[in-house]
Amino acid sequence: MSTFPILSRFQYDCHVKVVEAEAAQTMDMLAEACAYHSIGLHVADQPGKILRVRPTTDADDAEPWPRDMTVAEAGIKYFDSIDIYFTDQSKA
Repeated sequence: MSTFPILSRFQYDCHVKVVEAEAAQTMDMLAEACAYHSIGLHVADQPGKILRVRPTTDADDAEPWPRDMTVAEAGIKYFDSIDIYFTDQSKA
């Protein structure tokens, strides 16, 4: 399966990261791929929290995609920007 680059804006990370994505990845899988480049490097882990993924918007207020939605279903394309953030289990 071919990969393509996306831009990851991870909560509390001051750096935007280029991360490889695959069309068949779920949002949970994509969040973990992005976390690999931020948690423990520029961001502290938050055990017990869930990572969510949403499209980047000017107001940072987009709804997160369903956790089992794939990259292809979300329509994420080459160099699209996404936000990854921590949330409580009850909001997952």
